[in-house]
Amino acid sequence: MRLTNHTLPQRRAAPMIADFDDFCLRMFVLIDDLWPQIAPLVRRPGPEPDCSDSELVTMALVGECRGWDEETVLLANWKEHRHLFPIVPERTRYKRRRCNLALAINLLRQLVLRDLDLAQDGQLVIDSLPLPVVGFHLAPGATGDWDEQEANYGRCASKKQTIYGYKLHLLMTLSGVIVDFSLAPANESDLAVGQG
Repeated sequence: MRLTNHTLPQRRAAPMIADFDDFCLRMFVLIDDLWPQIAPLVRRPGPEPDCSDSELVTMALVGECRGWDEETVLLANWKEHRHLFPIVPERTRYKRRRCNLALAINLLRQLVLRDLDLAQDGQLVIDSLPLPVVGFHLAPGATGDWDEQEANYGRCASKKQTIYGYKLHLLMTLSGVIVDFSLAPANESDLAVGQG
């Protein structure tokens, strides 16, 4: 039997991303298409803002990809790209909305990674880093408020120190793409968080 192009299943070609504008457009279309599934999780009262939630989430996620870690840097860079997002919110409004959309941003980050085929490694790694909230020598007298927030004593083996606070546990591909994360008390091990 002779195979022709008509008998082979046609694979859908991935869209070409040639430059920053194409990347932003691809991210916005993807996030805007996924937004109706996520929107019910983040309903809020009041009128619709001028900058839509999907636009704000796109700005946040693209900013993460570009390494624009500070809000002032991120917003300054977006003001230089007004042809992509004409309405850039003020810093305080951006911060408030981003905090309110944190759950949606995390869900969309995972969906975007899956869609862009960046996190498809067969093996994943869990790693953690310490986040002390009180200097260890001050912890005995200052733990009261933090106990309510589940902070605890824990050991950081790589730094050979005991801390009081949390550990940020990251689930990553072998190529370094963060797939998921969890903030846990410092006494929780990577294994316990990974199984939970």
